[in-house]
Amino acid sequence: MLRIAPQLLLLLVCALPAVTRAQDTGAPAPAPETDYPNSVGVFVHDSSWASLTGVMPVKTKVAHGFAASLSYGLAPAKVVAEYQGEHAAIQLTLQEPVICICHIISLPGQPAIVRLQTKKGNRELDGGKLFAVPIKGGAKIADANKSDLIPIDVSQPNPQVWLVRPQVPLDPGEYALMLGTQNLNIFPFTVVPAAPGSAAVN
Repeated sequence: MLRIAPQLLLLLVCALPAVTRAQDTGAPAPAPETDYPNSVGVFVHDSSWASLTGVMPVKTKVAHGFAASLSYGLAPAKVVAEYQGEHAAIQLTLQEPVICICHIISLPGQPAIVRLQTKKGNRELDGGKLFAVPIKGGAKIADANKSDLIPIDVSQPNPQVWLVRPQVPLDPGEYALMLGTQNLNIFPFTVVPAAPGSAAVN
């Protein structure tokens, strides 16, 4: 009869949970903190890294009214900026993409992800709808829907690298990264619905 030493048996029992966890992990892991491009610029990770290009508005106008008191220090509250086209060149299927601001000495302002509204064939950024709404901790959904500012987490694995992630899955639609919300030069992207019959992977 085969005898197993008590020390070996204890080692096998301790290792079993780790093996089970490894087998249960079927979904692709998100981009790790060390996996980011070596190039200078702004990139977004879907199935791979893609470059986001800065876009300036084709038109700005003054809207009526002022932003809410929680204004995040933003784009002038009464300004509405209009960007050409209904959709961005970069289209993503992931609802929780990772954006890398890579190898830049300093940022002109705090990163922000904003929702853009489509109107008359273009996309609009309404400065009056950019105010902070706390999602973590039980914020009301109705309040969150009034804001075009997406709650985010920002990490800095390198002194000149920032990784930006939304705290909540992004619904299909138009979005953009802003580097300081007073700067109307945006880095737009589109989140598209997953193909019918495919499993959503975040």
